[in-house]
Amino acid sequence: MKTSGDPDDHSRVLALIDQYRRIDAGMRELPIYNGKITIEAIGFRPFGDAARLGVVLTPWFMNLIILPSERAPMDMAEIGKTVFIELPTGKRAFVVGGDEMIGLYKAHSLHSPVLNFTLPGQAQAEARRMLALLMTPPEVTEEAATRNGGAASGLDRRALLFGRRALSTPAPTG
Repeated sequence: MKTSGDPDDHSRVLALIDQYRRIDAGMRELPIYNGKITIEAIGFRPFGDAARLGVVLTPWFMNLIILPSERAPMDMAEIGKTVFIELPTGKRAFVVGGDEMIGLYKAHSLHSPVLNFTLPGQAQAEARRMLALLMTPPEVTEEAATRNGGAASGLDRRALLFGRRALSTPAPTG
């Protein structure tokens, strides 16, 4: 166990990472496995009153995870359900996952698979970037909203994050 005081050192986060390290051996021969990526927790922080939120990076996925601070008992009826969680940038869909050892948690896919990350540190930098984007509220001042007809700019954070252009007001037809 690390003793650095790093937020990723929380015992629940370490247990989740250990579980993925055990799963790793069975994943290595799959075509979605990127051997250049190690399994790690990135940027975990308190979320709400009783959970931690951060990114789990594995050689086969990068997920935003909400992990209860205390083990949530397994309920197989919950596994696979989609729940919507309010983040600073808006609601996001999370899928309930878990196992007997970790209990229930929620996962939001950021990248799957992660085969495009080929340079050292590239996946970790992307995990930090995505976490910052999702956890930073959009700044809309009253002046900017008024000046731009209700939108702070031609692109919003979600549009930048997911590659969509913000919808503009249609021109009047005559």
